[in-house]
Amino acid sequence: MTASAHRALPFILLLAPAVLGQSQAQALTLDQAVELARKNSDAIQIARLAVQKSRAALGEARGRALPHLDFQASASYLINPPPGYTVAPGALGTFAFPIPVPPFSTTIQLPQSNFNVGAALHNLFSVTATLNQPLFTWGKIRNAIELASLQLDAAGTDMSARRRDIDMQVRRSYFSALLAGRSRDVLKRLRDTAAEIVADRQKGFDEGTLNKESLLEVKATLASLEAKLIEAEQSQSSALTGLGVLTGQSMDDLELATDFSSSLPSLDEQVILTLALEGSPEMAAARSQAERARRRLSIEEGGAILHPDVNFGISLDVSGQEDFPYSGAWTFSNNTWNVDVALTLGIKMSAFDGLESLHRIQQAQKDIDMAGVALSQETKTLRIQVRQAIETARKGDAAAQAAIARSEYLEEKLRNATVALANGQASLEDRRKASLEAGSAQLDLLLALYDREAALADIQRITGERP
Repeated sequence: MTASAHRALPFILLLAPAVLGQSQAQALTLDQAVELARKNSDAIQIARLAVQKSRAALGEARGRALPHLDFQASASYLINPPPGYTVAPGALGTFAFPIPVPPFSTTIQLPQSNFNVGAALHNLFSVTATLNQPLFTWGKIRNAIELASLQLDAAGTDMSARRRDIDMQVRRSYFSALLAGRSRDVLKRLRDTAAEIVADRQKGFDEGTLNKESLLEVKATLASLEAKLIEAEQSQSSALTGLGVLTGQSMDDLELATDFSSSLPSLDEQVILTLALEGSPEMAAARSQAERARRRLSIEEGGAILHPDVNFGISLDVSGQEDFPYSGAWTFSNNTWNVDVALTLGIKMSAFDGLESLHRIQQAQKDIDMAGVALSQETKTLRIQVRQAIETARKGDAAAQAAIARSEYLEEKLRNATVALANGQASLEDRRKASLEAGSAQLDLLLALYDREAALADIQRITGERP
C-alpha cells in the first residue's frame, strides 16, 4: 500500500458509516403508515373541525336557555330644541294674605318670576339595560339543545367514518405497492429467462434447426413479460405515490416492512354482522338522522299556532339632558334626568300563520318516515356487504392456498429440472421453461395474497376491528 493510501485510510473509514447510513432504507410498517396517514389526512382534519363547530353550536343552543343582558347607550344633539313657553309673573293669578306678614307683601303673584315650561337643551343622553329570561317555550329550547347534541354525535360519527376510509386506503395502497414490487422482481427474472430462450432459438433458427413459429412463440412470451413488467413498475410507482400522499412521507428511502398475512383468521359471520350493526358509522349516522328528525318535529310542534312563549324581562332606562360648560361657570343639575325600572312578563304566539306551521310539521313527520326507511335500507345493505366481504375473503384464501400448493409443486419441478440438467438428463431450455412456470405461479400467489388482504381491509372498514 502506498503512502498516500495510508494517509487516506482514516478519512475513508470515517466516511464509510455516513455513506452506508445514507443508502440504508428505513423500514415502514403498516401500522406506522396508518398512524401517519391519520395525522396527515385532510379529510380527517375537516371532520375534526366539523366536530369543533358542532360543539360550538351546542354551546350556542344551550345559551338560549340562559338570561340575555342587552345594553344600549346613545348621545344625541338636537339642532332645534323646543324653546318651550314662558309663564309670566301673575299669569296664574295672585294670592293675598289676610294678615300682613312682614317682610312679605300682602299680595303674591303666581308665579313670582318668569317660569319656562317645555324647553329642552341641545343634547340628549339615554342608557338602557335589559335582562330577558325565557320561562316557557313548549320544549323548543330543550329540543334544540338535544338536536345540537345529536349533531355533535353525528359529526363524531363522520370523523370515525373518515378515519376508517383512510385506514382502508392505506392498507390497499400499502399491499398494492408490496404486490407490484414483488411482482416486478419476479417479472424481471422471467424476462431475463425468456430473453435467453429467445437468443437460443434465434441461433437455432439462423442455423436452420428450428422453424420460425418456435422463434415467434418465445418472442411473444418475451413481449408479454415486458408488458407485464412495465405494468408492475407503473403500478408500484402509483401505489407508492398514493401511499406517500396519504402518509405525507417521501417513499424514496422507505422499505415496506409488513408482509402479507400468513393465513386467514377465523371469520364468524354472525359475530362480524353484529359488530358491523353496532359499530358501523353508516348505521350510527342513520340512527342519528332518525333521532334528529324526531327532535325537529318536536321543535316544529312547539312553534305551532296558539303555543305562547312566556318571557320575563327587567329593563333599566336612564335618560336626560345636561348643559355642558361651553363657556362660563357650570353647575350640574339633574332636574332633567329620569330613571325608570320596568318588570315585564310577556307572552308571544302566532294566532294564524297561513298554515305554514302545519306544513312544517308535516314535513318533519315525513323526515321521520324517510329516516326510518333509510335505517332499514342501511341495515339490509350492511348485511349484503358483510356477506360479500366474507365471501371474497374466503375465496381469496382458497385461491391463495391453491396458489401456494401450485407454487411449491413448480418450485420442486424447477429443482428437479436443475438436477436433471446437471446430470445431462434435461436440456437447458427445459430448465428455463420450468423457471418460467415457477415464476408464473409466484405471480398468481402474490395476486391471491393481495386479494385476501383487500377483503380483510373491507371487513375492517365495516366493523372497525381487524379480523
